Amino acid sequence: MSEKVNIQELLAKAGLDEPLYPGKRVVRKCPQQGQFKSHCVVYDWRDPKKIRIEMKAGLSGRDLPKKELSKYPISFQTPTFIEVSVSQ
Repeated sequence: MSEKVNIQELLAKAGLDEPLYPGKRVVRKCPQQGQFKSHCVVYDWRDPKKIRIEMKAGLSGRDLPKKELSKYPISFQTPTFIEVSVSQ
């Protein structure tokens, strides 16, 4: 399914409060109380043709080793993302 969206509006609704532009990657930390509950949202526009918005376990924005990732809720263990194709 293909639908046109305004990228600035999408990012504002997603809670990104800093500039995102082609070539940039932003990690927004979402610290939570308790062990293995903190996560982050990664806004990645390094590919000028698409923006990828992904939820990840931990606060670094990096993929965690399987042994550490298994301690997090299942919702953070599977890839959770959207990709938006960029066109003018």
